[in-house]
Amino acid sequence: MDSFALASSAIAIGALFTNAVLWARAIRRLRVWKRERVSTGTPTRWPSAHVFVCLKGRLPHLAESFRALEAQDYCGDFRVTFIIERDDPTFVEISRLVGGSPRMDVKGVGRVIDSGLRCAQKNYNLLEGIEHADTFDERPEVYAFCDGDLVVTPAWLSEMVRPIARGEAHASTSFHFVESRDRAVLGALHGMAETWQSLAALLCRGSTWGGSMAILRSVYRRVGLADVWGQTVVDDLTMFRVMKSKQVRVAAVPRFLVSSRSEITSYRGFVRWLGRQFFFVKVYSPFWYGILGMQMLLNGAALGVATIHIATRTAFGAWPSDPFVTAGAITAGAGVLASFYFSRFLLPERPPIRAWFGAALLVNLASLLACADATFRRRKLTWSDFTYFLTRDGRVARIVGGELPPVAPVEELAERAIA
Repeated sequence: MDSFALASSAIAIGALFTNAVLWARAIRRLRVWKRERVSTGTPTRWPSAHVFVCLKGRLPHLAESFRALEAQDYCGDFRVTFIIERDDPTFVEISRLVGGSPRMDVKGVGRVIDSGLRCAQKNYNLLEGIEHADTFDERPEVYAFCDGDLVVTPAWLSEMVRPIARGEAHASTSFHFVESRDRAVLGALHGMAETWQSLAALLCRGSTWGGSMAILRSVYRRVGLADVWGQTVVDDLTMFRVMKSKQVRVAAVPRFLVSSRSEITSYRGFVRWLGRQFFFVKVYSPFWYGILGMQMLLNGAALGVATIHIATRTAFGAWPSDPFVTAGAITAGAGVLASFYFSRFLLPERPPIRAWFGAALLVNLASLLACADATFRRRKLTWSDFTYFLTRDGRVARIVGGELPPVAPVEELAERAIA
């Protein structure tokens, strides 16, 4: 057997094996959760909860998100605080929506760069919101967090608090569903990426997603999460790292309790967004970033080798290798596509088949580009209107205000080479 056949066989086996392991782990965790929920009753007492919603910039579905939070069917006491910078134009709109609602209020904050803290603006907003919540006479027992661009189901807060109230976990997180804005592949690509990000809660025990998570107030204080958030650039992955090191139980609620509509308008914008997500994983969970990078490389190689086999057969009328090797390579390529395509069946509203299949073809290329972007970008991140410079352990060393034009990683390498 020649070297090309050996490489084809190794890539095919590696890609099929790793994808099978990922799906087997996710399905097993999902079945365990469903079995446990059958025997899980209603908590004897629902703890008081405080929901924190960070807002930033123009949010076209803000009114819908507001009504969804207002309509929560939670049996215990709860309150919602919207946190936003005071000079943000949306501050006036959310203040008008809240009006005289007895359960809702708005907390206006300043810019993190003026506060003396070195952390992301979102982290700063969360810390200010939590300090605001603790000024009430009756302090909440559970902190819950939801992104401002999401629409939650009426049962969102109940489902998030249920495992905590029953003593099954100290924290919880749930899944995210991106609604199909249209039949475009780009929207499906964003939805597929968010779906796999949600699956991380099943694949990585104890992982959390900042758009929808909850934690006991006593645990939040005990593990010093405020100190961690006050020095870092992301909320969920730093929480995951703390929960793991402190051996705190986190319950994955594998239901799509929150949804949003994709606002990404270009493939370049999607790669930049995905690159930022990978950057967070690289900085705060390097082990899982290595696993992620290896999986993307195997998937990309499997698709590339399968394409070579098919193209050679089409162009020259003969397979480039042994028929069994060719069959294995093509099967591996089809398996990679199927692995992403089957995630469509997890969604409550299934996107169009054609758009989702197109996303399955493109997601590996986009992921490889995003991984390269995250890898070469090292410890510098431009996010919204700030640029953050990080230390090796992920703490924010310096913040530069004002939105800087994004610099491609290749340009950064060229600049360092010239210097």
